[in-house]
Amino acid sequence: MNFDLYLSTIELGLYDDAEPTGDLGGNPAGEPAAAVIEPAATPPVGAPAGGSVPINAGDGTGGKVFSQDDVNRIVQDRLAKDRKTQEQKYRDLEGEYKTLLENQSLSTDQREKLESELEDIQKRFRTKEQQLAHEKNQIEERLSGELETYKTAAVEWESKYKTSVTDRALIDAATGGEAFNPSQVVALLRPMTKMMEAKGPDGQPTGQLVPMLDFPDVNEAGEPVMTQRTPDEAVKRMKEIPEQYGNLFKSNVVSGIGAGSATGGVTPGSAGRIDVRKLTPEQYMKIRKENPSLLGLKPGS
Repeated sequence: MNFDLYLSTIELGLYDDAEPTGDLGGNPAGEPAAAVIEPAATPPVGAPAGGSVPINAGDGTGGKVFSQDDVNRIVQDRLAKDRKTQEQKYRDLEGEYKTLLENQSLSTDQREKLESELEDIQKRFRTKEQQLAHEKNQIEERLSGELETYKTAAVEWESKYKTSVTDRALIDAATGGEAFNPSQVVALLRPMTKMMEAKGPDGQPTGQLVPMLDFPDVNEAGEPVMTQRTPDEAVKRMKEIPEQYGNLFKSNVVSGIGAGSATGGVTPGSAGRIDVRKLTPEQYMKIRKENPSLLGLKPGS
């Protein structure tokens, strides 16, 4: 019996719409090549199932078998090591850029270029989370800076507004009180003035800010007291105290006693009152009617 027939490799001929011809063991001339079906490889003895990978260790032992988890861990460890190496290189480069930026002799263009390159380097080894956190901090810093700028501007404009309103009210009061020089009255009263919320007839705040003065005065007993007055009220009260403020207002000047002189300076030693001995009867009667306090008299006397 011919045993070679049973031990020969099985060959299947591939034909295109044609009946098979010739010997199964041969390959007639001019016919397509046969496809050879090889037997499946046998797994190594002792190899674990489920995706294990045999790796030849090169030591003649036939290789060590690694599971998929082992391969994944080896790859991750290698990637982490490579990333650590790259990060160290970036940190070293980052340090070099920071050292360059400490040079005070850099031009504006050079500094801006180095800062831009440094930012690019820092972005390369930041994680996605770190980059988002960095951008968030940058936005917060920018908004915080803008907020401080707006706050400073608001305080400045508020101060200018209050100064403008205060000076306007004091100038109007001084002008209405016939001051020789309204700016002198403003300079005198401005330190006493502050903006306060006005109150309505019911005594409740109206929400409107108005200038008010903490005006030093004396009570009926001659004792010093602090009063609160509007600019107009303060100027009116100043005119009623000629021994202190008489020289600031035209109404306290008496014609015929020194051109342009004020009552506070014509009679030294008399508390700013007019020396009646220097007045004509007409002047005396006029002052007694219009401003008796200049003569040391009470109103209505």
